[in-house]
Amino acid sequence: RCRARAQVAVPSMAAALLLTASAVLPGVSMAPAMRLLQRVPVARAARYSGARLCHMALPAAAATLVLGRPRPRGLCMSAATGEELAALEAEIAVAGTKVRALKGAEPKDDEAISVAVSELLALKAKLPGSPPGKAPKQQQQQAKGGKQEGQGKQEGKGGKSGLTPRSVDYSAWYQEVISGGDLADQSPVKGCMVIKPTGMALWDTLRETLDARIKRSGAQNAYFPLLIPVSFLSKEAEHVEGFAKECAVVTHHRLRATSDGKGVEPDPDAKLEEPLIVRPTSETMIWHMFGKWIMSYRDLPLKVNQWANVVRWELRTRPFLRSSEFLWQEGHTAHATKEEAVETARQMLDIYADVCRDILAMPVVKGIKSPTERFAGADDTFTIEALMQNGWALQSGTSHFLGQNFARAFDVSFQDESNAQQLVWATSWGVSTRLVGALIMSHSDDAGLVLPPNVAPIQAVVIPISQGPDKAPDEHAVLMGFVAQAVRQMESAGVRVHVDQRFNLRPGPKFFEWERKGIPLRLEVGPRDVAQGKFVAARRTGGDKFELGAGDGLGAAVAAELAAMQAALLAAAEERLRRGTTQVNSYAEMKAALEEAEGPGTPGAGFFLVPWRDDAEAEKAIKLETKATIRCFPLDQQHLLSGQACFYSGEPATHMALFARAF
Repeated sequence: RCRARAQVAVPSMAAALLLTASAVLPGVSMAPAMRLLQRVPVARAARYSGARLCHMALPAAAATLVLGRPRPRGLCMSAATGEELAALEAEIAVAGTKVRALKGAEPKDDEAISVAVSELLALKAKLPGSPPGKAPKQQQQQAKGGKQEGQGKQEGKGGKSGLTPRSVDYSAWYQEVISGGDLADQSPVKGCMVIKPTGMALWDTLRETLDARIKRSGAQNAYFPLLIPVSFLSKEAEHVEGFAKECAVVTHHRLRATSDGKGVEPDPDAKLEEPLIVRPTSETMIWHMFGKWIMSYRDLPLKVNQWANVVRWELRTRPFLRSSEFLWQEGHTAHATKEEAVETARQMLDIYADVCRDILAMPVVKGIKSPTERFAGADDTFTIEALMQNGWALQSGTSHFLGQNFARAFDVSFQDESNAQQLVWATSWGVSTRLVGALIMSHSDDAGLVLPPNVAPIQAVVIPISQGPDKAPDEHAVLMGFVAQAVRQMESAGVRVHVDQRFNLRPGPKFFEWERKGIPLRLEVGPRDVAQGKFVAARRTGGDKFELGAGDGLGAAVAAELAAMQAALLAAAEERLRRGTTQVNSYAEMKAALEEAEGPGTPGAGFFLVPWRDDAEAEKAIKLETKATIRCFPLDQQHLLSGQACFYSGEPATHMALFARAF
């Protein structure tokens, strides 16, 4: 490559100097310069001439005369290698994905869509056979030296991977990672998403792991109706107040054709006697049933769990993080004593934290919500809070100690061992597909999705580099036999492996696609590698490619690589949490740090650990002024409270609190 560039660059630069001399000195002929240019190999000149050599040849006048001429389109593309063309096609695919993601986002950003479309058209114009046309308006302005419209805002967008960098627009980056990773798509129902197979596979892995741990805790799976009588929701006053504005209501049980026959409408004769609520959570329905099932202390504890969908009507939605319909598990338990109920709520909090750490490589802070932030109808809400890469917090799971509130509302009591009637004590706990959003924002980078191996549906992808079974059948058969044996070895070691057999695609676009999808380990193998008994491996987390021998130890070697990647991702997330947590003693200090962290390209301020005197009005004032909220009272930091004064009021502190801006 260096020799090729030299064959172009040296004669071209010499010619440029001669042309400069002929332009400014009388009597100097242009003929030597033209003879030098004739020595430049045509195919290589097509690749290395143009703007690149204009910059190499210092005299601008000479460069304009010869080297600065636009390259003939046919010459340029005929010289393009297959690798370059594959890379261009991959860039076009990413740019198209970006346009679709922006068009599907709510609310739409017309300026960003316009820029993305221009980028896509500019890339397509480079394809062989594309008709010459005018450069996009932004490129024309740049060529003239004028400032592009919105230059400051858009600078840096569309990096090497085609994704908006996190530092430029974190929200756009998040949407593009989801689209590029093929996790979800917009649905025709505003605020609802379609979870695609890859996204569903992530949730399935989480569900299977968590379901096993929930069952080990003594809970059993059950299922309760999607529709809940509105009167049930009214029985627990605080509960109804917390969910009333988010409820979807069913009022009729059938439709009829409209009078013009062009549509349908609710049938007035099918109006329900009592409206039904589409499940926002199931406490009311489950406690109605608990009232039928619990009679004696022998019936306790009663622990049930259900995997279901819920609907909470949201005005501003974001895939996985906040949508009108989402998937979750919700557990509900009834106990004879308060102590047993609190212990269960704490046990489930620990299970959630362990799953986040072990499966998602995501450390969390365990704590108790402030009275303002606790679940409607709970005495206490335990929470796990994670810190995302942009310095914002994400509530990732909750476990509620409900006291006797629902038992009282639904008259659920039991006869104790002394034959006295007692109200039961209760808990409820749940996590949702929000964990998929947490996973994305914890590890992904500007090239796309990054999946920790323990949650990845595919842990290793094998890409055989072959001409295909039709063009080289014997060579292909040997290659695929080699691959099949390696796959068996990896599967026997517990590795989830996939072989990409799309031989109609070049390797480059396939590498690019699996990188965007976050597959932890990529194994490339061609006929030469088969002869040498090896694979060439690449980690999604970066670093140089390396070789893996195809012997009996391949499965163990791949499993070890995956374990090391899982540990490295967890260590990086733990370090980010450590660096992102600041202990302050004055409100002014926190406020200044939050203000400094505002604006694109600026990392968020993270967590602030502060001494706090519980005061709902002060909490509200801080939220209005800084957009920061109390994420929790961290369980492992309360020992720091002794002798502390509230960082806001100066009065004796009641808790150590963790403030942050949050999704």
